[in-house]
Amino acid sequence: MFESNQFLWSRNIGGLCRIRGEEVFKQVLYALDTNGDLKSLYQLRQEEIELARKSPYFCPVCHEMLQIRSGPRTIPHFSHLPKSDCTMMKGGETVEHSRGKWRLFNWLKNQGYDVYLEQYLPEIRQRPDLYLMANDKRIAIEYQCASVPRREIEKRTLSYRDAGVFPLWILGAKHLHSSNFNHYSLSDFARSFLYHFNDDYRLYFFHASKNIIWVTSNTKSAGGRRVFANTFSSIITSLNFPQLFSSVPSSNMEDQFLSEVKRLWYKNRTVYQSQVSSEERNYRQYLYLRGYHFSLIPSICYLPIPGQVQTGIRPYVWQTRLILDHFLHLPLGSRVEFPFIQIPSTPNGYTPHLSQQYLDLLTQLNIIEKTGKNNYIKSKQVSFHKRVEDALEDDRRTLEQLKNLQRIKI
Repeated sequence: MFESNQFLWSRNIGGLCRIRGEEVFKQVLYALDTNGDLKSLYQLRQEEIELARKSPYFCPVCHEMLQIRSGPRTIPHFSHLPKSDCTMMKGGETVEHSRGKWRLFNWLKNQGYDVYLEQYLPEIRQRPDLYLMANDKRIAIEYQCASVPRREIEKRTLSYRDAGVFPLWILGAKHLHSSNFNHYSLSDFARSFLYHFNDDYRLYFFHASKNIIWVTSNTKSAGGRRVFANTFSSIITSLNFPQLFSSVPSSNMEDQFLSEVKRLWYKNRTVYQSQVSSEERNYRQYLYLRGYHFSLIPSICYLPIPGQVQTGIRPYVWQTRLILDHFLHLPLGSRVEFPFIQIPSTPNGYTPHLSQQYLDLLTQLNIIEKTGKNNYIKSKQVSFHKRVEDALEDDRRTLEQLKNLQRIKI
């Protein structure tokens, strides 16, 4: 009598209700029966709905008992009882999230995966949107449409990893902000979903209404929110699950990327911004107390490195501190050591060693010399500039060196 969960989306599930002017999925469109199977009232005849009222059904999120609601102007659905404490009842599930979850579910189901909707994982007390086993690996898929505090994402991610579950976060399409081809604005929220596979940073986005998935790869940052990335998009039914983790077609972005680096360096040298973040104010104060001006820092304090995209801190903030505190005062031939910089790891557990990446690039620029494993000595003196003109000339030479590094992966 009931439609089983694997066929729901093919029948265009998506009933809307209007509550206080917002279209949300306050209804529970699927529920658990006494056997633990997901059921839906969608497209049932009225007599079938009346028969269904005689059986108990439970919320797949909180397991509270549900009631059935239907009528001439109401899409048949399950509903929580008054005074429910369910998080679904309190927050509501957006149309995009519900639709995307079902489409991803059916996409995986049609590939033969044993996939579950909102499967409760008792060891961590969490319910991922989708849960499956693939190649003996436990995988939790979260389709994240709403913006929530980053610490909440990190907490859930860590819980999954500690339980031996691989967390795959797929963002809603509204979080994909493209200003131009290969150019994106990356918020701190979206940054927390960056994955790192085989020296490649990537993000996943899904547009549930259009059934399109985007995979950004080779993602890199020159500083700030603007990033460069190769992007692959496809109707999701044209892909299989393993393809989400395979190599993505790439285009050459190095010239564009270095042009952006040049633009940012010039702006930082020549444009004074009075309204800045507290981080920037602290940075300027740090330099002022040491007798330096932020527009005259050495060019090597602006260097773009691979792990920069993973941190929201502008490169010159942490690089200037390393140069001033651990390099500038050293005589030539001295050993150079930079402390480890702690930043949040990716959802798959990768934490870049920013200081090591910085040392490696300084080596390629002949500022330091590598004499052994993790052993570097100072081979060139570096100083703060006295005039902006001198700083700009230093920038020009350094950028030319970067170009000559044969498309170094920065």
